[in-house]
Amino acid sequence: MLRVIAGTAKGVRLYAPGNMNVRPILDRIKESLFSLLSDRVEGARVLDLFAGTGSIGIEALSRGAEHVDFIELDRKTAEFIKANLERASLSTRARVINGRLPSALRRVRPEYGLIFADPPFKIDARIMEEVCRVMCGKGLLCPGGLLIYRHSPRAVHEPPPPLCMCERRDYGDSIISVYSVCDEADGFHADGGSR
Repeated sequence: MLRVIAGTAKGVRLYAPGNMNVRPILDRIKESLFSLLSDRVEGARVLDLFAGTGSIGIEALSRGAEHVDFIELDRKTAEFIKANLERASLSTRARVINGRLPSALRRVRPEYGLIFADPPFKIDARIMEEVCRVMCGKGLLCPGGLLIYRHSPRAVHEPPPPLCMCERRDYGDSIISVYSVCDEADGFHADGGSR
């Protein structure tokens, strides 16, 4: 069962398409991720890339994020995100963009405190690298902002400057890597706070 695990929409069940390209994040990983982020979620502008069901962005909204922009390629899956936002009574603080990355990034504006990227594990690594290049070129991360990237343990990915890894969590078949602008990476603690 896919559900919101904390915040104002806690317990709301979310719809998931019968589509093998969508890998909803497990509750234990989601809980660990939001524990890691701690107070960074409250009041943040958030960008949810390769959004799938919208589970991560909806969780952020439920926990107090100011606004979330969701980007999803598949039109039917994007409709599921809209339905999930309505179900959780969070649609007024969100926008769903149906489009292909990285070109869909032209439709968003800086700056975001948190950017989630959860691409299909079979995606060509070059697409994620290009997404990171465009994201950095447009200045989508605000000062002190974080890119949270969920990927396969087999994925080899080196983000372009100015991003540097500041945290990595291994969950077996999923890795969560957290990136920040290099000169700001020292400000992130694994307990979710900042220095």
